[in-house]
Amino acid sequence: MRSLADMFSPPTPEKIAARELQQMRLTLFQAERRLLEAQMQVDYYRDLVAFLEEVAASGVESVVDKRRAPVAAEHAQAPRSAPGLITVPTVPSAA
Repeated sequence: MRSLADMFSPPTPEKIAARELQQMRLTLFQAERRLLEAQMQVDYYRDLVAFLEEVAASGVESVVDKRRAPVAAEHAQAPRSAPGLITVPTVPSAA
């Protein structure tokens, strides 16, 4: 427990600097987080504007068809496996 004198003595420059450093690190983290969130918003609105421009230029049907084609191709692909690995058949347990 701190002595009574320590509680009423003015803080040292080192303690002030340590407290301010912690506060500035928190402020920096918050600013970086806001920056990342703003970049995500910019990307979202940029994609939305591009989508709406494409719909206005070529119509809804062609845009929907273009967006559905890659999704259908992904589902039609063979199951993924890492190169050099083989599938080992499972053996039913004797239990």
